Amino acid sequence: MGDSGSYNNLPTILSVLALVIGIVAVIMAAVSVSQKETNNFIIGGGDKGGAEGAQSDGMNDDDRIWVIAIGHAADGTEYIDEISGQIKGFDIDMVNAVCRIAGKNCRFSADVFNRCWDSQIGETQRGGVGLYAGYYDACTGWLHTYVRDRTFQFTDPFSTVKATEVGFFVKPGNPGNFTYRDIRGKKIGFLDGYLNDEVCVARQDNIQGVPIPPENVIHYPTHEQLAAGIHNGEVDAGFNFAYYKSDLVEIIPGFRAQCALAGQSMMMREDNTLWEWWNPAFAKLRASAEYKRICRDLLEQHGHVPGPSPDEHCFDNK
Repeated sequence: MGDSGSYNNLPTILSVLALVIGIVAVIMAAVSVSQKETNNFIIGGGDKGGAEGAQSDGMNDDDRIWVIAIGHAADGTEYIDEISGQIKGFDIDMVNAVCRIAGKNCRFSADVFNRCWDSQIGETQRGGVGLYAGYYDACTGWLHTYVRDRTFQFTDPFSTVKATEVGFFVKPGNPGNFTYRDIRGKKIGFLDGYLNDEVCVARQDNIQGVPIPPENVIHYPTHEQLAAGIHNGEVDAGFNFAYYKSDLVEIIPGFRAQCALAGQSMMMREDNTLWEWWNPAFAKLRASAEYKRICRDLLEQHGHVPGPSPDEHCFDNK
């Protein structure tokens, strides 16, 4: 008779069990979606370099995962592919190749640029929380500047500085008659966190009105938003890379400046050892036909996105 009560309660027990299973299923589904939407993704598992690829040095003597920060500059070096939703570009190809040659297990972590380098209007430029707090080992594709070189260390550059010349952009036809020679009282737009900033403008000796007062400095997160701000009259002019192309703006002739000390590199904290394996692996890559292929792909695979040309961006691209 004692078991008869268990049988009577069986529907209730089964209902509770079904509820528990349902809750677990919902949690697992949420975790699965969260994992699919994470910004972290493994690199190095696709293209193996082909017949012309430099060979691995067999340096994978540990199980460490090297975490590499990547942004999306919205040019041929880093951009979000509209079909796959993945970040693609020259920088991705470069890191993939170097990590493979070095035999290292690398992982990209997509993040905003100011977690690598923080440049706020009217404040001293400083390293970003991502590097300082150890979110990742290095940030990809950062150019050397005086302030950055005093703050972080860099690998050997993997690009030239020819593509980093900058200039002033205005609305087509220059309806405001903007001149770079005198920017007193003018609002100037800049890309947030980029080296072509108000500090670089202040170093130019042929411009009146520098340093620019903080109230006349406007930062934008992307090239497109800067171009829109210029076109819509939010700013009188923008300071951007000379290679940038948009129907919304045109570059002022007669002025070019260079804000970089050296080309794109991996930027890391002083106590990080990524450079120890990166530099010899990149040297091996640069000496191979694979480097030239990666440079060609800047035009052939990524050329549908505006950006620097292989001749501007790459070493020995002949």
